[in-house]
Amino acid sequence: MKKKYSKNLIILRKKIEKYKSKSSGNISKLLAKRKKMQKKETMKSKISPISKLKDWKHKGGKIYHKSNQFFSVEGVTVKNAQREVSKWDQLIFNQPHGGVLAFLVRETKKNGIEFLLHLRSEPGDANIKFCPTFSATKSNMNQAHGGKKTDLFDIVIKQEGSSVIAKSAHNEEGARFWRKRNENWLVFLKEPENKKIKDEKFVWANIWQIKNLCLEECLINPYVKTILFMI
Repeated sequence: MKKKYSKNLIILRKKIEKYKSKSSGNISKLLAKRKKMQKKETMKSKISPISKLKDWKHKGGKIYHKSNQFFSVEGVTVKNAQREVSKWDQLIFNQPHGGVLAFLVRETKKNGIEFLLHLRSEPGDANIKFCPTFSATKSNMNQAHGGKKTDLFDIVIKQEGSSVIAKSAHNEEGARFWRKRNENWLVFLKEPENKKIKDEKFVWANIWQIKNLCLEECLINPYVKTILFMI
């Protein structure tokens, strides 16, 4: 991590402590917001044969997208591992370009330092989770899917009305991903009341509220903890 980011994190930690007496760890409103969003959830997914998936191919021993972006599923042979067995074969995700995982951060006189949580579900789990503000691979940011830009792309990636105060690369879980790394960012809003952040699926929370959410079962996306561990 660059020295300037380390200094920024020291300043951020001091500010969090400064507002500690004013910050409430109550999560009742956050839970109510999640419950409301869950009732509106419309995502449905099911297990389908690869041959039935649009734009996905199975050829040459791997599964991949026709654009050659996103990721591929390939096989690896592992040898000489100091594990339960000395050799095995398995499938692994190959996504060499990684992605960006980020939290927007703001400072207000009333609530101190807050982080913007994103209420969202994933294809493998329709239950709404509290997630980082922004999470996207390079393919998603390039809109290889043909859809719209990732929410808050301009604020986080283009830094319109914001600035990156911390950035750190982290390896993805190596048992399932082939040499993948993500970048974890903290992005500070220059104006705490940014008019572009109006969507109901976003909610502000302080560090004490996020810690309390972590004590609840199956409510927090694991990347929340990965990013905030920098602090």
